[in-house]
Amino acid sequence: MKRNNPNIPILIREAAGTQPKVFARYDRGVEKSQILEGLSDKEIEETVTGLVKADQ
Repeated sequence: MKRNNPNIPILIREAAGTQPKVFARYDRGVEKSQILEGLSDKEIEETVTGLVKADQ
């Protein structure tokens, strides 16, 4: 994911026993998150893309 999005600051952490989530932080302290459990690679990509575009 980082390789395909070189201009977007992305931090990926592995953590056993936790629910997979993606977080997006925007201006003025706004933060959004989405649960990724059970999603395909394509659906995860679409979820992340939606969060990125929400800030534009």
